[in-house]
Amino acid sequence: MSEPIASTPTADWLPQFAAFAEAMFYSTPFRLFCFLLLVLCTIWVIAKIYSGDLQNAERGPVAIRRHSANSIPSDTIIVPRSLVPLSMDGVQARCTFMYVYDGYRGRRTHTALLTRHMRLSVSATQLRSLTDMARGNEVPDVGTEEVFWPILDLETETPTEGFATADRAQDHAKACRILERWSGDDSLQLISLSEPVMNDVRQARQDFIDKRVDQLRASKSNFWRRLGHSGAAKRRPGAVGNYYIKFQFSNDPAFVLIKHPDRDVRMTAWLTVLTSLFALAMEVFPLRPVPPPGVVPFLSAPNAEPSDAAPTRRSPPRPRPR
Repeated sequence: MSEPIASTPTADWLPQFAAFAEAMFYSTPFRLFCFLLLVLCTIWVIAKIYSGDLQNAERGPVAIRRHSANSIPSDTIIVPRSLVPLSMDGVQARCTFMYVYDGYRGRRTHTALLTRHMRLSVSATQLRSLTDMARGNEVPDVGTEEVFWPILDLETETPTEGFATADRAQDHAKACRILERWSGDDSLQLISLSEPVMNDVRQARQDFIDKRVDQLRASKSNFWRRLGHSGAAKRRPGAVGNYYIKFQFSNDPAFVLIKHPDRDVRMTAWLTVLTSLFALAMEVFPLRPVPPPGVVPFLSAPNAEPSDAAPTRRSPPRPRPR
C-alpha cells in the first residue's frame, strides 16, 4: 500500500499567493495606482525627451561678478531677463559653468568646469559692472606654444619692424594686443554670484588649463610618458575664452506641469493628463453601459423582454378533424 505524499510548504504557499495576486490585480485601488503611475512616468519621459529650449542649453557668453549685498544667499545666481525669462524667478536649477574657446584647427571646444545647484533670481534690469569680474579671458602664465590662441581682427596699422614671439603667454598677449584685437567678448552678459562661487569658477578654469599643460609637457619628456599622453598637443587649452552656463531643470511631474521653462512642454504634459483622465472617465462611464443582472434600465419599458433572453419556440397549430 503506497503512502500518501506529504505536502510541502511551497506547494501550500503557491496557490494562496496566486489567489492573492489575482485578487490584487483585479482590485480597483491597485488599478488606479497603476494608472496614476503610468501617467507620471509618461510626463517624466516627455520632460526627458522633449525638454524645451532652456533645458540643457548653453547661455552666454557671460561675465561673472560678485553679489553687491552680503545678505544674498550663496546658492543664488542673479541673471538678467535677456538670459532667462522672468517666469523662472525662484526656480531651482542645476547650473554647469562651461569654458568655451577656439581649440584645434579653430574648432569650438566646450569644457565643463563646475556644477552647482542654485536658485535663479531673474533681474529685470541689467547688472552694473564691478572692478573685480571673471571674464574667462585671463591669460595664464604658461608657455606661448602651450595654449591655443583665438582668431584675431586684422591690424589697421602697418608695423614698421617685426619682433620675435615671446616665450611666455602673458608677454605674447601684451605684445600682440590679444585682448584688444579679440572680438569674442563683445557680447558679454553680466551675472552675479557669491564671491566664493566666483572664485571656484576661476580656480576650476585654472586647474583645467594646468592639467592640459602638464599633459603636454609630459608628452615631450620621455618615451614611456609620451605613450600615455598621445594627442596632448591637440588637447591644448585656449589662452582666452568665455564662460557659458548650462541650465538643467528637474523632470519632476509637478515641476513640469507648473514651472517648466518651456510652454510647449507644459502643454504636452497637461494634454497627457487630460487624455488619461478622459480615458478613465470613459472606462467608468461608458456610452453603452451593460447593467448587472437584475437591474432594469431607467428608460426601458416595464414589461419589455430582455434582449438577451432566448426566443420562445411556438408549436405549429394542429389541423382540425373533418
